[in-house]
Amino acid sequence: MRRLVSLVVLSACCLVAAGAAFANGPVFAVVPTGAGAGSLRQAILDRVGEEKRALQAARRERGRHATLLRRARAQTVQAADPFAAEDEAARLVSVLAADTRRIDRLARRLQDLELALKPVALPVGFDSAPTSTVGAYAVTIAERYLGVRYLWGGNNPDEGFDCSGFVQFVYAQLGVQLPHHAASQYATTPHIDAGYLEPGDLVFFEPRAGGPGHVGIYVGGGVFIEAPHTGDVVKFETVAAESSLIGYVGASRPSVLSTS
Repeated sequence: MRRLVSLVVLSACCLVAAGAAFANGPVFAVVPTGAGAGSLRQAILDRVGEEKRALQAARRERGRHATLLRRARAQTVQAADPFAAEDEAARLVSVLAADTRRIDRLARRLQDLELALKPVALPVGFDSAPTSTVGAYAVTIAERYLGVRYLWGGNNPDEGFDCSGFVQFVYAQLGVQLPHHAASQYATTPHIDAGYLEPGDLVFFEPRAGGPGHVGIYVGGGVFIEAPHTGDVVKFETVAAESSLIGYVGASRPSVLSTS
């Protein structure tokens, strides 16, 4: 019950913080078509082509294995060694199951890529929108990936995210290219005082000699979204809780880079 109440409170914080930015209707994760987004869009288009070819090849391979299975089952009736034929049939059943799982993974990955390319109407003047609006869009995109598993070095929802890979992936969809390293993200984005945090700002934790070791996306009300650690998933956390656990470093505002 306490967990349910916490989730409700967190959801309410997100809605309050981003509410002003959604006056024009629902917001979806998109790849902008304006200046600075062409290379990202082309990279996704290239990946779509690769995934389609891989999916077609996987389906052909499954068809070949299905043919072999039919032959193996037919041979069990007249084979001199029916046990060997049955073993081969059982092996092919396992191979077919693996083929199906691979096809399902490829199809989901392709669907995610095509969704990122889906044209969605953004508000007029988005490229020069206030940073608070751009940041709220980042929050909306980030919330799509709640529940995606943590993977060290991960930077896509199909395989998983680490903390900086998650931030990099979200902001790339708004045309802001960030490095895949928390300390580098802190070093290359404009710093702000914690008293002026807005939705979409980055919050950094875990002080180290070379810079912060952890980063997340602020959503408002003292809450942020993070990809925390191995064995966990992308989720909401409070800045206070994370600060007490591993230490607070500072905050920055990458949304201002979308208008540069």
